[in-house]
Amino acid sequence: MLLKQLQIKDFRNLNKTQLTPINGVNLIVGDNASGKTSILEAIYYLSHIRSFRSQYVTDLISRQSSYLQLVASIETRDNSTIPIGIRRARNKSEIRVDKKPVRRVSDIAALFPVLAIHPDSYKLITGSPSQRRQFIDWGVFHVEHGFFQAWQRFKKALSQRNAALKSKQKNDVCQLWNNEICTASNHIDQLRSQYFDNLSPYLNDLIQQFFPDDNISIEYKRGWPREVELSELLDRNLQKERLKGYTYYGPHRADISLKVNNQSAQTCISRGQQKTLVALMRLAQAMHFSQIKNKSCVLLYDDLAAELDAAHKSMILSVLSSMDIQLFLTTIEEDQISLSDWSDSRLFHVEHGDITCKT
Repeated sequence: MLLKQLQIKDFRNLNKTQLTPINGVNLIVGDNASGKTSILEAIYYLSHIRSFRSQYVTDLISRQSSYLQLVASIETRDNSTIPIGIRRARNKSEIRVDKKPVRRVSDIAALFPVLAIHPDSYKLITGSPSQRRQFIDWGVFHVEHGFFQAWQRFKKALSQRNAALKSKQKNDVCQLWNNEICTASNHIDQLRSQYFDNLSPYLNDLIQQFFPDDNISIEYKRGWPREVELSELLDRNLQKERLKGYTYYGPHRADISLKVNNQSAQTCISRGQQKTLVALMRLAQAMHFSQIKNKSCVLLYDDLAAELDAAHKSMILSVLSSMDIQLFLTTIEEDQISLSDWSDSRLFHVEHGDITCKT
């Protein structure tokens, strides 16, 4: 799915403007605080119904307005066009796809897959396990059939079991949901493991290019020990979990272990190296998605020139130019990014929240 047009109203400092990108690379140039990152954020919001910069909708709505509005045209693989409209107030949201109301974020996420690389992306390594679960679940959701349904079943069962644990219900009441939890958990783990195994060759190839002198291992941890059945752990730890009020083991505790030369990537490499490694993880996801689904996704790369040294910038641009994606890049100066490897490019300039197409 590709973005053909986007109209933006009262999203951060973008009061009323529009963008008509191409299918190749779209370079957005502008000074700091001009609104270029807000454009990427608006595109991301179309897919995720949340920002990659803030968890508060009040940060996204322009100060002089009571709501933000995004209206987009998405081109499908068969070249048909689907309109998407989002109107978000502080306490109310309205989402429409093809003029029909949408209730679930998963519906719009499946229609318009978007990945983002930005200055805070390093937190995928340094942040909480939930961020690394989001990384893997984006890919599983988009390429592995049945994941969303299994995750919904698991969340419902987990919520019921945790409520029983928290209220100190009898053992048999707490265990009522064990079978459903185990069935859904094993399915989720199977899908996550399958996705991670299929993603690894793409990621390993990139790592060898960018970290030739380092031994980097990235391992999926399912949320309970491999040598023990989840059902056994739920039974064995019931009394401890009744005291704590929550279920300790399961796919909600999954994580990804990243090590460089047998040491944690959280502490043994520099911030710049962390940003490069996270960028490679996102690029691998985009490559794998395009190969498996036989269609493009959208990749947003904010301030690429500032995030990488000259050598790695050139290498990343070379990789990006070979990918089957619709790409949006931002930079302060046009000459910071070379688009010579692309046959199809478009330049936009942003000033005081207004977008002008230069090519």
